[in-house]
This record gives sequence, C-alpha cells and structure tokens, in this order.
Amino acid sequence: MLQDGITGASHHNVATAAFPLGTVVRLYNHSAKAGLNGWSEFVYVGFVANAGVAIAAKQVLVADAVATGPYVVTNDPDSCVFATGAPQACIAISSVTTLYYGWAYCGGVVPEEYVSGMGGNYATADGTIAGPICAHDLAADAIGLGPTDGVLDEAIGFALDADAG
Repeated sequence: MLQDGITGASHHNVATAAFPLGTVVRLYNHSAKAGLNGWSEFVYVGFVANAGVAIAAKQVLVADAVATGPYVVTNDPDSCVFATGAPQACIAISSVTTLYYGWAYCGGVVPEEYVSGMGGNYATADGTIAGPICAHDLAADAIGLGPTDGVLDEAIGFALDADAG
C-alpha cells in the first residue's frame, strides 16, 4: 500500500487524492530506529492552509469549517471547527501545499521511525501543564496544543511536560 513510505511522492502532498479521505493506516514504530516502541496512526486528509501561515511539519490541524467533510483540515484557527467543540485534530508530518492531499499523524506514539523530525516539542499555548490537552488558537494565528478547561474542551491528547515558554 505505501511502498514508498508514508511521505512518498505518489500519495503525499499531491494534487489528486491517492486514497479515500479518512483512510487510516497503522505503522509500528521501532525504538531501535527512533522514538518509542508502539503503534502510530496516520489519516489521509485534504489540506487547506491559513492564508498567512503555510502548513509546516508538526503543526496542529483541525477540520475546516467550510469543507465538505471532516477529513479536510486546516491550520487556520479562524476557519476551523474547534470553536464549536470538535475534539478531532491531527498533526502535519511535513510542509504541504494547500488544496493538496496527504497523510497526517493522528494517534499513537510519535512516528519518529517513519517521519524524521516528529519528536521533540510542539507549539503550545502559554500555561499548558502536564495533562490532557486540546486544540488552541495561538497568538501566531495558528493552531497549537493547550490545556482543556474541563467544560467545553474535549481532550485530544496528553502533555507529558508543562509548556516551556
């Protein structure tokens, strides 16, 4: 299915979808190569970039509010659905072109064996502490990770450390 890897040119960052949107693949990450042992999950999505902020690796993406389905994602906090309480989010695994298609990291251990550079820190809202996290509007007009308020926010992950700055 993915003979040229998860970021292969035949299916990732392409103008025509190579798989049905919403297709999910699971790959086992081997710690002997990078990161932690465990399964990583990727979802096939369409990308819609914020007009002022191109989509880059490790950016948080949320379903686009004006798209025709849940598998078209954006990095624009002004046109995504997290404002209405949607708990779904994924992470860009590379820089991508808007209105193109490809894979995004959506669960499991960080896929460092398959996508170099996915380990380390991610953009977070000030005041993020170790614990449940959700999508947040960041000052840079992008989407990051931040603490849940316990009432309206749905957790999409778990921060192992507090925000560094």
